[in-house]
Amino acid sequence: MGKRSLSVVAERPVIAMCMGKDCAKRRESAKMRNALETECDVVDLKCVGLCDGPVVAIDPGARRPVVYSKLRSKRQRRLVIAAALGERRARRDLAERSVDRSKAVTRVSRQTRRRLAARTATT
Repeated sequence: MGKRSLSVVAERPVIAMCMGKDCAKRRESAKMRNALETECDVVDLKCVGLCDGPVVAIDPGARRPVVYSKLRSKRQRRLVIAAALGERRARRDLAERSVDRSKAVTRVSRQTRRRLAARTATT
């Protein structure tokens, strides 16, 4: 797959979402997932170790995916979708929710590559 973005392979943007125990039990997680599925392909991840859900990664196949946590409002759900579709202003507005912990970002990237490889192998 090389350095290409996963979004190039898919017709719709790909967003990874933590479905670990703490993140998945939040009501906001279900709302976020429903909102994302209207515009994006959602990849479920095991716990990424942030536990400040919902945790979402935009362009998860990139070398450094952009990971956001504590996305609980309706406005933030709209901003995540806009950011996935490429709007720079949305990414700027979400910057305060961005996660820079390299361990978590690496975990997101690794899990997403594995899950998408498995998905494409079965189709």
